[in-house]
Amino acid sequence: MVVAPGTLVTLVAVSLGGVLLLALAYASRGILVQLLVAVVLAMALEPLVQALERRGLHRGTAVGIAFGLVGLLVVGFAYLLIPPLVDEVARFAHDVPSLLEKLTQGHGRLGFLERRFHIVERAREAIAKQGAANVVGKPLHVIGSLAGTGTSLLAIAFLTLFVQLGGRRWFDAFLEIVPARSRERWRRGGSGVSRAVGGYVAGNLLISVIAGTVATLVLLAVGVPFAVPLGLVVAIFDLIPLVGATLATIIVGAVALTQGLTALVIVVAALVVYQQIENQVLQQIIYNRTVKLSPLAIAVSVAAGAEIGGVAGALLGIPVAGALKVVSGELLAWRRGEDPAKPPRQRAS
Repeated sequence: MVVAPGTLVTLVAVSLGGVLLLALAYASRGILVQLLVAVVLAMALEPLVQALERRGLHRGTAVGIAFGLVGLLVVGFAYLLIPPLVDEVARFAHDVPSLLEKLTQGHGRLGFLERRFHIVERAREAIAKQGAANVVGKPLHVIGSLAGTGTSLLAIAFLTLFVQLGGRRWFDAFLEIVPARSRERWRRGGSGVSRAVGGYVAGNLLISVIAGTVATLVLLAVGVPFAVPLGLVVAIFDLIPLVGATLATIIVGAVALTQGLTALVIVVAALVVYQQIENQVLQQIIYNRTVKLSPLAIAVSVAAGAEIGGVAGALLGIPVAGALKVVSGELLAWRRGEDPAKPPRQRAS
């Protein structure tokens, strides 16, 4: 079969354009992930913004009030967490010389670490093997990573604000260019995606509040200091699928260790048991009602998201799966000539 020169040129141009588009998407994958997170957060805030608009407020005013409420929550979290953290770090820095001396001699609450595990000798061997420069460089690398994370969070906050302010106008403008006969289907699909994403965020927040409450009660019962700030830490880290609960358990366990090995065992065991209940029961019940996904779909979406995009992918796996379910439902209804908004007897045969 002979291919016309014009067709061949078109195929080459389309192929090159596709390759360039993929290369551009890969090069800008960081900002694309931030934009996707911003869209998810904007959809999560949309019910609150709409509630304020129904009270007669302008769109910009409603968005400003919603962001102000979120800002107050962040400030309240910082107020509960940062002052005790700074106080504890300052106290720890003041007590470091005496703690090291007791640890070296195998005395004090942490003396068992030296008596049983010879932690001082192992630390000296690690420093001698890696060199002082590497030991100092790792904390600096961690500080740099935290600074980069803070910058990314600030960028996501601004992107969320811009999406919240202009997202509805963008969607309405898009509806104007689609065929009139399918406009209502697109509008219904967009509303369904927004509800799925908002349901996921609401469910995730509810689970995190439960996790933070359980952790706080356990810490208060055991007598670990700063139980409320540590409970807030658990709630925040619990928002991160897969690794968040583990990181929170490590942090809380390190603080509980200052009260002795018994406190450490009780706190870690309680948090591990709760995590099993959360993973096997709470997540399945809450996500099944908010995102309308089966337990298998939830597990697969989180695993696939983590494999593709790491922590960010794990965070976005469930809302993306919920959105795909809504879109696929609309596509199937379109192929069958049905209208999901009508009762079965009113659908086209």
